[in-house]
Amino acid sequence: MMNRRWFDNEELQDQMSRFIVVFSYACKSLLRGKTLNAEGQDGPALVEKGLLTKFELKQMDSSPSWQPHYCLDMIREIIVQLHMIPGGKGLRLDENNKIHGQLFRCLDNTLKDMNTLIGNCVRVRASGLPASYDAITMTSFVTFFLLASVVWSAAIGWMTPIIVFMAAMIIMFLILMGSKLVDPFGLDKVDIPMECFCATIEAQMQAIDQRSKAIIASASKREIPSTRSRRFHRQESKATFHIPRLA
Repeated sequence: MMNRRWFDNEELQDQMSRFIVVFSYACKSLLRGKTLNAEGQDGPALVEKGLLTKFELKQMDSSPSWQPHYCLDMIREIIVQLHMIPGGKGLRLDENNKIHGQLFRCLDNTLKDMNTLIGNCVRVRASGLPASYDAITMTSFVTFFLLASVVWSAAIGWMTPIIVFMAAMIIMFLILMGSKLVDPFGLDKVDIPMECFCATIEAQMQAIDQRSKAIIASASKREIPSTRSRRFHRQESKATFHIPRLA
């Protein structure tokens, strides 16, 4: 949103919006151990949508760094180009305005947060479980229920197989669910719906772009009302873009 509100260069606005969307898809591919250009990933679709060029996708694929970091570098380069426009004309505020420099600091802090975010996600995925975890857990599981069957049979008799079966199924379900949740970025039903997150981010960015352009267009056509009439004037707004539900 900041690029549409504060940037005074429409080309840089569009580039910033593009790479914010691409960043989310690059994070999804990285957290699944793949690249955007891999089979079944979103690289070709992003090129078709105009969010990436073929050259940019090829450059991302050949870069040895993480692809989300490539997007962050591109966003940072856009900010640098904006800052290098003579006379501070890259922003809609004059460079003598007291918040002119604070806007660049705010953008840089946002990039730091995005960099920290992807680092934390990679740390979660890389942590995993020890290789022997499943073997030890299953051995303990089988040993416990074998011994429990012998002990419980003296008290509950013929109901022992039923009780053991029900208890074993519940505990087995919890063990398997815990193993799946160790890697929350996969394709299992219990994993994070990253496709929905990426689609929502893309939809939100397009909605912001459309709303911003509509506001600028309407502001250039209508006269600015007086202070008194402006105070009581409220324009009803409606959603202009379908936001997919996270389900």
